[in-house]
Amino acid sequence: MLQKLISGILLFTLLSGMAGSCLAQDNAIVGAIRWDDWVDKDDYPYKTWSPYLEPEPWHYRHPFFAKLDICKLTMRCDTQEATSQEIAYAKQAGLDYWAYGYYYPGQWEGADRYNYCLYQYLENENKNDINFCIRLGGGNIGSSGIWYDSMIPTLVALFQEPSYQTVADGRPLVYMFSPEEFTGLFASDSQARQALNDLRSAAVAAGCGTPYIACMVWHAPEGAGYVNNQGYDAISAYTHLSWTASDQEYPYSELMAENAGFWNECQTTGKQVIPIVNIGWDNRPQRVDGYSPPGPWYMQPTMTEWKNHLQAAVDWVDNNPEVTDSKAIIIYAWNELAEGGWLVPTRGDGTARIEATGEVLLPE
Repeated sequence: MLQKLISGILLFTLLSGMAGSCLAQDNAIVGAIRWDDWVDKDDYPYKTWSPYLEPEPWHYRHPFFAKLDICKLTMRCDTQEATSQEIAYAKQAGLDYWAYGYYYPGQWEGADRYNYCLYQYLENENKNDINFCIRLGGGNIGSSGIWYDSMIPTLVALFQEPSYQTVADGRPLVYMFSPEEFTGLFASDSQARQALNDLRSAAVAAGCGTPYIACMVWHAPEGAGYVNNQGYDAISAYTHLSWTASDQEYPYSELMAENAGFWNECQTTGKQVIPIVNIGWDNRPQRVDGYSPPGPWYMQPTMTEWKNHLQAAVDWVDNNPEVTDSKAIIIYAWNELAEGGWLVPTRGDGTARIEATGEVLLPE
């Protein structure tokens, strides 16, 4: 499916010489991380994340597309019906883009299922109502050979989608989670830098603009090192919380403070920053089998708290132009339901989070 799409996009570009959307934007560009392994199929041989939310205490996290029948929870985010509704909700919230995780399909058996929602989005007639970008994982690429043979052509083709999110005057936005694992695919920092530059060169040759690549890290100095040594454009994060706090509940205000502290720590490095904005963190559902470690969790925000936090991130970007040339913001998350961060409408919240987000991003 994606291969056919890629071929079509490349042919279109060769014939027309047209690039993807390159419009500049003065306002903050706000996106949300997607975690799309909510795919339960009959006789599906792979572990999915739905069982983490089967116990009654977590029913309030069930998304609008969930079905609970005699304690059996099934979710199908990978349908056109669900995709169309998610796009409509994202538009209502005023989001500019989703950051889809992309996994090399041959990385392991079943890896391609993480891409199913991306495939559905790319085929949806309403996809231009919200842009998208790609979040790579250093451990989800496979090898240096796969990077050159498969990943670069795939990414360049996706960059040419009209709805691919660009920043800084037309540069395709890319996130790299686990940059240390990406480094591990190559023999040295210099070779990892060259690999990123080869992606940039291929994109420029295809008329897409130079990709703007942000490394997602846990600590600001770590991110500064990747910018210096491997040529990333900015520091960001997948999520951020107190990594030393006790295994107990904390108020959401503590999570807000942790996020803001990270923004400021990144700023002091002098590097470019894409602020992370957590709408939550509570990974207790995933602790039952040891998948997630113990540590702090945070009360879910009131909608006033959430609006204040999101507005603070928008203001931070506006007030610090010297380190926010992309003007981008990333929210954790659209649908990290088992880890406790979501905007997608759920059994417990309905559309409250969508509406609150829209009040910040779509003011009257």
